[in-house]
Amino acid sequence: MTRRIAMLSVHACPLAKLGGRDSGGMNVYVREVARALGKRGIEVDVFTRWRERYDPRIQQLGENARVIHIESGPIGYWPKMDVYDHLDEFTTKLDEYVAAEGRSYDLMHAHYWLSASVARSLAPRWRVPRIQMFHTLGLVKREVMDEDVDGESDVRVTIERQAVHESAAIVAASEIEVDELRDLYGGDPAKIHVIPCGVDPTLFRPMRQADARERLGRDQCERIVLFVGRIEQIKGIDVLLRALGRLFIRHPDLRSDVCLLVVGGALDPGDDAPETEKILELRRLVHEHRMEANVNFVGSLDQQKLALYYAAADVCAVPSLTESFGLVALEAMACGTPVVGTRVGGLQTLIAEGESGLLVPPGDDEALAEAIAQVLTDHRLRTHLAHGARDRAEHFTWESVGEKIAELYESVLATSSALEV
Repeated sequence: MTRRIAMLSVHACPLAKLGGRDSGGMNVYVREVARALGKRGIEVDVFTRWRERYDPRIQQLGENARVIHIESGPIGYWPKMDVYDHLDEFTTKLDEYVAAEGRSYDLMHAHYWLSASVARSLAPRWRVPRIQMFHTLGLVKREVMDEDVDGESDVRVTIERQAVHESAAIVAASEIEVDELRDLYGGDPAKIHVIPCGVDPTLFRPMRQADARERLGRDQCERIVLFVGRIEQIKGIDVLLRALGRLFIRHPDLRSDVCLLVVGGALDPGDDAPETEKILELRRLVHEHRMEANVNFVGSLDQQKLALYYAAADVCAVPSLTESFGLVALEAMACGTPVVGTRVGGLQTLIAEGESGLLVPPGDDEALAEAIAQVLTDHRLRTHLAHGARDRAEHFTWESVGEKIAELYESVLATSSALEV
């Protein structure tokens, strides 16, 4: 019997260009899990907000998997709270679309708090169980941020609490997230299932650093520090820039050959004001430390090009203030690139300290500078970490994630069937 899954990813389209505003690891996760499930013969429809004007309503993601764009407010980028204000419209249009197509689903799988709100309305109406994955949690984010971003916090936390208690099952990316769901939200550990994220080993794989640099037109002699992610405070990019400034004060000889490549940012210069403002703020920080010659903002890249950047780098810095899993770290590790990450969330379980990377306290630019210096200046350490990173990454594939998610679906459906009898 073919299973049919309605996957909700309201604000994160799995086909979006990565590294821009509100697009990153979650987009990759939804895309790759939908494809992995599709290959297993499970039909997956991913419902997402129509954001790009020239995207067709329906796009094939892979075998048995497709993306369906639902109109909800004007097409274009919207901050999350504006998306939230139009959730009723999204929910109604989604319900109408499914009714018009005459489809039915066995189960609903929602990603992030915005989708949790839609699932709460539709799952009872469709009489299907709902599974929730949060990717990041409002209460965890609140602990590390200077301010309540976009005023989303209170409404977000309320929706997250409801989803924790009402969903048939919750997917967590790490044991750390299980603790957060239990301690901060009163989640029932019996309902929480740890399924780490994956990586595509055919795309993110080791290649000769010299070859990657040649293809990118980079100097073979320079030492490359790589940052990949959205240009936001929570990703710790300003901590990294201050760390680089410290690095050059302590090791002045490194100033002449160390380059920080920043991958991510606005999709184009006129994309949206907040991100552009953040990049301007970072450029001021670069100027303050006289690092114009050392820092290069690359912008958003497709995944093929991104794999080249990982392979070209000497070290990948993941200085996030919070991180439910840390997909960037895993992608770098799969390419055999050592990672210096923060001791937060899933990074603590993904990175084996001293074996596949180094861990430092979040927000500590001094410790970050020292760890980066270690990797850059100690060839034996760098080689050791590179081998360890590759070996560790082999345990995380999207195929195995798809297998575990499919098993969870069957378990939830068996339980809900038993309850109905």
